[in-house]
Amino acid sequence: MSLFKNPIKVNWKTVLIHVAVWLIYLLINNALLFSSDVAHLYIRQMPFTFSLVAILFYTNTYAIVEPCIRHRQYVRLVLYTILLLIAYILVRYWLFYTFLPALGITTVYSQTFMMINKFLPDSLWLAMQYILFSYGYWFALYSIRLERARRQHDQQLAALQAEKSKAELAFLRAQLNPHFLYNTLNFFFADALMVSPKLADSIMALSQMLRSVSEVSHQSLVPVSQELAYIRSYLKIQQYRFGNQLHVTLCISGEEHENYLRIPPLILISLVENVFKYGDVFDPAIPATLSVTLTDDKISFASTNRKKNSRITPRVV
Repeated sequence: MSLFKNPIKVNWKTVLIHVAVWLIYLLINNALLFSSDVAHLYIRQMPFTFSLVAILFYTNTYAIVEPCIRHRQYVRLVLYTILLLIAYILVRYWLFYTFLPALGITTVYSQTFMMINKFLPDSLWLAMQYILFSYGYWFALYSIRLERARRQHDQQLAALQAEKSKAELAFLRAQLNPHFLYNTLNFFFADALMVSPKLADSIMALSQMLRSVSEVSHQSLVPVSQELAYIRSYLKIQQYRFGNQLHVTLCISGEEHENYLRIPPLILISLVENVFKYGDVFDPAIPATLSVTLTDDKISFASTNRKKNSRITPRVV
């Protein structure tokens, strides 16, 4: 999140606040001047002079300080501030010695000798005063943005923590259903064992598959042995389902490596399911073949089967 958002977002609320602050400041700052002998001169030139310092203030804040600090151009910041100071003195000189006299307004600098003794010191003092005010104003804005960003970050962090807690709770709740399902399948297995060992074996295979899916749901890698056990259970259920009509052969070589090699979970079963989905697994003349070859650092999977109403198609992974 950037702390250097464009601060010039015009809205009436902001404008009114700035105008009110300026008016209050001018009244307090010039209260003593109104009681002096030259009060009428200050009052007549005040709209011009303080419009000029307001332009100086906002120009330095948003056109110099903001972009220079955002891009970390500190040398340019100092240089532009000096140029702005010179420009302010020149414009102020034109205002008091050309523009206001042309309007018939007498100023406090009407006498020539005041150019060095009063005009330059006053101009430098006012310019430096409002330039420093603009620096303070910008750093106050920056501090407010920083605090808002910190609060927003804390709120986002709290929201993420709440989402994490909800996810953990949902995960714990999800764990209750599989346990209930496993217990129910075990109950079915015990009852089916007395009626049909074949049915009981199918129920046990299904229970093992569901348990494997539940265990690997939060794992990025699993042993190949676990994946192969899932495939064996899947084929066993399919065999019970189709009986002698199913012709699928599973060949595994290098079984001594299956406990050491690790792969992403359920990646091989997707290939096996594709064989059943797109292949002809009921042709005794050309049975589907699933081959898994394991070495020290490599896993190879190959399947050969006839497509449904098509020719033999080998696939190798």
